[in-house]
Amino acid sequence: MRRILKKVKSGYNISDEEYRQLMDYIEQLGNDSFASYTVFHRQYASILYTAYAIYLPLFPVGLDELYEYLTKNYELIEKLSNLPATIGSFPPALHPFLNHCLNYDYALLQQLTKSLPAGLQKPLSLPGPRSGKAILKYEEANPYKEIGLKNHFERLARYSFVSRLQTYRYLTRIKATEDRIEVIGGDQLGGIFTNKQKSIYYYIFLTESDIEKANQACFLLNLAFYGKINFKKGVAYESQQD
Repeated sequence: MRRILKKVKSGYNISDEEYRQLMDYIEQLGNDSFASYTVFHRQYASILYTAYAIYLPLFPVGLDELYEYLTKNYELIEKLSNLPATIGSFPPALHPFLNHCLNYDYALLQQLTKSLPAGLQKPLSLPGPRSGKAILKYEEANPYKEIGLKNHFERLARYSFVSRLQTYRYLTRIKATEDRIEVIGGDQLGGIFTNKQKSIYYYIFLTESDIEKANQACFLLNLAFYGKINFKKGVAYESQQD
């Protein structure tokens, strides 16, 4: 693992087997010792995200769960600015993440309180939660074929309204200038994921078929993943430039 981490620090390409070993190592760290995982996160999270599009959450329940919770409980957005006094208003599973933000990343909470009220005039009406785990389908049934994609899909699957994720095709001429998520239909979104080497189209299937709920799910994912609203209502994203 030391050899792989040395390549990561230098920004070199890693093979799909090295990527698999790296992700297995990170998962094992998280299972064995949260303290060790925290040290690893501090040293490598920024590098992995910037160079390889691998996002590592610091807590098992964190930013993505907070976003989804706030969109269903809009009145609690104001209470973010009054933490820690109002921490009891949030689910206990979110407390470690919120306490970490208070002590080490208060700017993130400030960003949330500013961004959500600007785009949300009322609680979002999102597709209902799925009954089991999301289905993840990869090119050649190999989750490690494209570096960062497995991690990206697993992060998307944290959102309970996502029922299935599936790769579709590659951008053949150039990499996308920016990643995004767009509405395809009432029960389907389309996204672009870009790693160090290429851009990949993928589908996000939702738990319900409702165009307005699809629009609002798209809004939430773009805000959480990219910090912006970026979608075209009812437009199939395969038609975008590739």
